[in-house]
Amino acid sequence: MGRLSLVFLLAFLRAVISNEDPSDSCRDFGQAFERMFAVPGESPLLECPLQIQYLFDPAETPYNVTWLEGRNGSEVTEGQPSFVVREQSLWFPNISMEQQGTYTCVVRTPSRCFRQTAVLVVSEMTSGRCERPQRGIQQISAHVNDVLSCPLRRYLKSVDHPSIQWYKNCEPLPEDEKFALNTDKDILYIRKVHLDDAGFYTCKMTFSLDGVVGEMAESIECLVHDEYLENPRLIEPVDEIIRVESGSSVRKDCVVVVPGKGVPTVEVLWKVTLETKVIFISENTSDRVHQKPMNESTTEDGYVFVRTLSVSDVSREDFYSDFSCMVFNGRGLLDGHMTLVPTGPNLLLLLGLLLGSLAFLFVVGVLVCTIFRVELVLCVRTMFPFLYKTTDGDGKQYDAYIAYPRVLEGSSEKAEMFVMSTLPQVLEGLYGYKLFILGRDGLPGEAVVDVVQDALSRCRRLLLLYTASSLCSPEAQEWAEQQTGLYRAIVEDSMSIVLLELEEIREPDWLPPSVRLLKEKQGALQAWKRRKRWMGWDGKSEDRLTSLDPSARFWREVRYHMPVRGKAKERNWFSF
Repeated sequence: MGRLSLVFLLAFLRAVISNEDPSDSCRDFGQAFERMFAVPGESPLLECPLQIQYLFDPAETPYNVTWLEGRNGSEVTEGQPSFVVREQSLWFPNISMEQQGTYTCVVRTPSRCFRQTAVLVVSEMTSGRCERPQRGIQQISAHVNDVLSCPLRRYLKSVDHPSIQWYKNCEPLPEDEKFALNTDKDILYIRKVHLDDAGFYTCKMTFSLDGVVGEMAESIECLVHDEYLENPRLIEPVDEIIRVESGSSVRKDCVVVVPGKGVPTVEVLWKVTLETKVIFISENTSDRVHQKPMNESTTEDGYVFVRTLSVSDVSREDFYSDFSCMVFNGRGLLDGHMTLVPTGPNLLLLLGLLLGSLAFLFVVGVLVCTIFRVELVLCVRTMFPFLYKTTDGDGKQYDAYIAYPRVLEGSSEKAEMFVMSTLPQVLEGLYGYKLFILGRDGLPGEAVVDVVQDALSRCRRLLLLYTASSLCSPEAQEWAEQQTGLYRAIVEDSMSIVLLELEEIREPDWLPPSVRLLKEKQGALQAWKRRKRWMGWDGKSEDRLTSLDPSARFWREVRYHMPVRGKAKERNWFSF
């Protein structure tokens, strides 16, 4: 015998034993837990306790609802004066004590049947007391805002034109700073609950049904607990974006704070949304993406809950996915979001590198311009002569006047040779400058003073050459007095003067005051000075101090201070 045949046979035998038709057997869900409380004269509405939407699809399956009285099992039909059947509800327009009892709701479809019993309790009001004899209990917390819920709210959609009024100890409750109602008035908000807010609250609903006006009410015994807990607060994450590299690890804490005291009931979970699919994160620590057990701690102000999300190896599918931390308890639901994005270029780092590079280039540029200033200027003069004005037509005949005490006692013959031979060979022979050298270019028989004054007026520069003793001897002082024009040029600063120091001056005080002041002001070109090499100086010390074979840099410095000839053609400045 098959299993289905055995099940059918057992159902048939039970129906025979109970004297019921097998075709009328129903699945009985027993007696409903909730009770409907009423007092004589009210108009309670008894709804079918069966949750039909969980048994079958009422939109696609036809069904009908009937009510049976518990006392005799007879069906409640339309037309009875004490009952009104409306869809899935049984209404008592004017209930009496005799109507107290049980009523069974039977729901039938073409192939199935279900039934469940509802309980109606009718009690007389207690003499001398305003509160109803039957009441539910609701608890609220002190020191915070809390709510009371009207037990009749489940009937709002079953009646017409419902209106709810709240009472405390039979006194109507006004809407003020202490009490407030929602739109349907089925929720009573109590601000800053105090211990005195405990007591009996009644919500009375007035309504109409099939054109008949009725009312029903229920009472609540409100208990106030001194222990209070505020709503959870999600500290982090709050729409965070974390930049990570592929293959790296990430840990993120979901931190929830519950202020107050008591026993909090809070659940914290991580989930991830991949496109349209929601996945709750596993607690298995061996998984690549998992969440740690929730950690709870106590503070002076309340409680802190922390649950950590761990991603041991970030993959591409993790990028731009919505990781959410869900926080929920009896008062609602919170969620915080976090998104992983791949690391991109660090703009601050790039900006820092750019600014650092610019600063480095600026410093290098300043150093190069300082060290190679002479070379750069000469290069520009050679490559772009058209940037400078020509000296033609300025009324001058010579580029420079060469002033040097001629051979006197104690002076250097090598220096005399430098003035008369080396200097003209370089400046005149190589670079084409025109020089006036006293003793070479003056006419015989002319007075020295007249020659100096006339020559200086026709020169663009004054080159004053001196050695360690040439300007310090009595003969040099007499020579300087003879050249009044030279003295005036030095003292009055009437033309550009270039000092050429042929030997090292160990005692600067030996120089005439005017020359010493001029050297302190603008410096002197030192022909004796050689550039230092990496492994020491070349040559002996004495040769270094008295050499009259200047370096190429000395000649570049001389050219730097000489007049610019503008478009006139210059020779290659790399010669020295």
